[in-house]
Amino acid sequence: MSGGPVLGGSARWSRLFGPIGVFLALFGVLNFAELPLGWKDRQQQVGRYLDATLDVGPDWVLPVIWVVKLVELVLGLLAVAAVLRRSTRWLAAAVVGWLAWFTAFAAMDVWAADRAELQEHTVYFVMFAVLLGLIFVVSAVEQVLASRA
Repeated sequence: MSGGPVLGGSARWSRLFGPIGVFLALFGVLNFAELPLGWKDRQQQVGRYLDATLDVGPDWVLPVIWVVKLVELVLGLLAVAAVLRRSTRWLAAAVVGWLAWFTAFAAMDVWAADRAELQEHTVYFVMFAVLLGLIFVVSAVEQVLASRA
């Protein structure tokens, strides 16, 4: 078992982290891959958000969509790297990245007064916070068990 420190501690890779990493990888990569499937819906949604919040024109819609999807792909690839390297630090970083991402979306939802999207992004935030908590709890348990052995 290997792994880097998580918040100053020495966290070992647990076999429970594999499924979390695979989920994060699939979540990020599939969010990017769905881009061609929901292209029209995303254009309308992003256009509404940009108009309601930043008051910029439709020329910004496609670049913003691409930036959003590329960030999601990077977060998915970070999870892939975490699993391949068996690094709890990288796995926690991927989850923290998603937490920051959904915080930004929730802020935009509040700014644009979109309650339905705010509810969705809040649920995602809570679930990713649970995953981060699980990573830290399992890491702590692994450390205690290792010190007792």
